[in-house]
Amino acid sequence: MRIHVRKLIGRLTILAVLVSCQSEREETRTVTLGSLLDEMVSAEADTRFPDPLFTTKHVSSHDPRSVIPGVPSWHANRDNTGFVRYEANNGRVEKVLFDEKGPGVITRVITTGGAAGTNLRIYFDGEKEARVTIPAYDISKFPAAVPEGMLYRHEHYNTTQGSSFYYPLPYARSCKITVDNVDRDYFFHASCRTYPEDVKVTTFTREEADRLREKAWQVSNRLTHPRTYTDNPVEREEALAGSGSLRMELPGGEKAIRSLELTVSGVDSLRYARLMRGLIVRLSFDGTQTVRVPLSDLVGSGMGAPAVRCYYLEADGKGRTLLRFVMPYRERAELQVDNLTDIPAALKVRACLSDWKWEKNTLYFHADWRQENGLPTNCGIDYNMGTLNGRGVFKGDMLSLYNHGPRWYGEGDEHLWIDKDTFPSHFGCGTEDYYNTTFAPIHVYFNPYGGAPREDDESSHGYNTFVRTRNLDIAPFRESLRFEFELISWDGGDVDYASTLFWYGDLSTRMVNPSDDKAALYELP
Repeated sequence: MRIHVRKLIGRLTILAVLVSCQSEREETRTVTLGSLLDEMVSAEADTRFPDPLFTTKHVSSHDPRSVIPGVPSWHANRDNTGFVRYEANNGRVEKVLFDEKGPGVITRVITTGGAAGTNLRIYFDGEKEARVTIPAYDISKFPAAVPEGMLYRHEHYNTTQGSSFYYPLPYARSCKITVDNVDRDYFFHASCRTYPEDVKVTTFTREEADRLREKAWQVSNRLTHPRTYTDNPVEREEALAGSGSLRMELPGGEKAIRSLELTVSGVDSLRYARLMRGLIVRLSFDGTQTVRVPLSDLVGSGMGAPAVRCYYLEADGKGRTLLRFVMPYRERAELQVDNLTDIPAALKVRACLSDWKWEKNTLYFHADWRQENGLPTNCGIDYNMGTLNGRGVFKGDMLSLYNHGPRWYGEGDEHLWIDKDTFPSHFGCGTEDYYNTTFAPIHVYFNPYGGAPREDDESSHGYNTFVRTRNLDIAPFRESLRFEFELISWDGGDVDYASTLFWYGDLSTRMVNPSDDKAALYELP
């Protein structure tokens, strides 16, 4: 029986394509320490809705009395008392702080509390003895070569061992974290991803960490010394009159803004802060506006527009601002800056672009903001940082505020309600820990994931700004995301809060409760 040669070649070609597609799909459904390190600095990963899709959770030691929203115990504040259970392990009684089933990845850990004489243990995949034991409850003592870009020691480290840990810890079946001194309480946080059961995750080992040591240091160097894309610049510069606007169309086609620099000059220092907040930046992609934020807030500076230095955001505190978020579009993009003030200034815009392959799960960059003034603390109120409807990936936020009270305002826990949550899947222990530090007062600091650009008084009275951008700890959502902070302070008093959210989403994804532009002109103290 003869088979036509052309038909045979065609069938073999189809078979090869099918095998190749299956191989690629298996590769995308395999998660390893190496693939996670690559993802940490991948511009392409930033812009995609995750495939395979994972869910996220933030487990903390928050007060276990916080069970029912709206009742007084919801704001219970003994946030070092929560844990999962007690259990016996190898003749020891241990407190279980974290116990999640896989396949999954721990993406961020915080330890704090000055726990000398204590051991933290990490068990993987149901093992009987911990694979990792850390003395003194100090995640910075993790027994692998964790580079500086993935480990941040808080300003109070010398007294409390407070550290934030971004080195990914993948696990195939489960991960459990315990502490062996059960007679005291501990502050603890761990964020994780959970993948579908058909995703293969290779569990962390010291051997793998040692093999990938050079890769980890290369990733760390990228995080701590971010590269600014400078090819294919498109520029526009003009004198921006009071109440004037600058409008700029970008080249058409499948492209992406890889860096966006806006520089303001010709304004005196007395009017600088008001102008930077009165410049409303709008970005539209493929006919839909997805970004609308005051310039000072868009770059994470907040009120007063001080300097910022982190992976995605940069500002010199004198008028030069830079965003490194990748912003893809299919056909067209437009930038507009509206000056709501009566202050004239020169504005220069420089956008550097590259070609971009649009895929089925590519998303658009979004940012929007809101502000509320005269909010009383210690009255059972939760401040809504922003509520998003639609599909997307939560990428970060900025909180800029004026604290009218005499001291610390940020005891309140953060809550992230994702999709159909009946209880927040992310429940933390307070403003300071959410933004990667320990206890108050807090001074100006920066790391690759954000920082505190402004702190006017060591008491925490007056102006304060925090910014946090997310790396592997991004939070995908299919229908909605609601982000809140409890308003709890040491002494009571009012606060003026302004918040900006950064996310990637479909064109139809939006913040449902933004403030009007004119809120940027509110006269703060």
